[in-house]
Amino acid sequence: MKIFTSLLLATAAATAAFSAGAQAQAPESVAALLKALPELPASAEQAATWVDKTGRIVHPALLQLQAAIAQHQQAMQRIAAAQGRTNVDQGQVVTDNMLRGLKDEGIDVQRLQTDPAYAQQVQDRMRRMTPAEQMAMAQRMSQPLNNDRRFVNQAAAMEKDKPAARAAAEAGMVYAQQQLQRFERHGVLWVDTENAVQRVRARKLTVDVPKPGMEWDNPGCDKRCQAQWEAYAAKMLPLMMARESEVLALRRDAVQRQRAAVAPDIATAERHLQATEFSLASTSQVNQGYIVGYDSAAVAEIQGLLARTVEAVQRAAVLPHCGTQAVLVPLAVCR
Repeated sequence: MKIFTSLLLATAAATAAFSAGAQAQAPESVAALLKALPELPASAEQAATWVDKTGRIVHPALLQLQAAIAQHQQAMQRIAAAQGRTNVDQGQVVTDNMLRGLKDEGIDVQRLQTDPAYAQQVQDRMRRMTPAEQMAMAQRMSQPLNNDRRFVNQAAAMEKDKPAARAAAEAGMVYAQQQLQRFERHGVLWVDTENAVQRVRARKLTVDVPKPGMEWDNPGCDKRCQAQWEAYAAKMLPLMMARESEVLALRRDAVQRQRAAVAPDIATAERHLQATEFSLASTSQVNQGYIVGYDSAAVAEIQGLLARTVEAVQRAAVLPHCGTQAVLVPLAVCR
């Protein structure tokens, strides 16, 4: 009974389809994506030239990298879609032969689905069989599939695949399994970095000009009061800017360290992906899946670095975009 149920489930599963896409071509290099990531600027003032006042990226290299990653991912999606069509074709072959096998055993599949009494008869028949009889029946039902030249045995395809494809699939499987550990290490690096940032921000900034007692935007703050604020801001703003640059340097160092940590893995992934044309040179659906996953995991590392870069720049650019307003009315939204 279990064997019969498993065969029916396999028949149903084989009909699952993947979305189709345009003709697949190998994308650009993952190593080139990593190389295209620009180093963070050295100062908060420079950071302000990378984004506008709303935080929107205007730096050409960052915009180009974002576009390149999107194009790379689209190319890989087309590859996956093409492979999905192959999976659908194979699924149809399995379904056709499974149905033929059931018919050869005298089982009417359509009636089985619509006639409860008939379905009960079939179940009773299976229940009366010995395990050996069930096994023999399963083998007979599988015979049409085994004789169909259109059917690709995936276990055999994996073994017969090109050495480069087998090596890439193995490396991709291991790389994907280790991704969570890599992300956790990156997380520790950034926790330490942000702790260092908090220590920098905790240092009190002092200037030789007293801070006015009345708030700048208080209706009672007259011209004399405003002049005092302007003198205070002229002294305080450079110190605040220097502190933002120091914070940016900490984050810049963290990005560099994370980049150095992932660079060898990206170089290895590049060799495997190029050797297999990003899975196009593989003939095994299983190996293809691992190789496509390898690319996805490698690109995710680059996206992580890009996200850290953008975040660091956006945060560093706030003060220079605000200017003296950050001193005069620190809680107001900069305009």
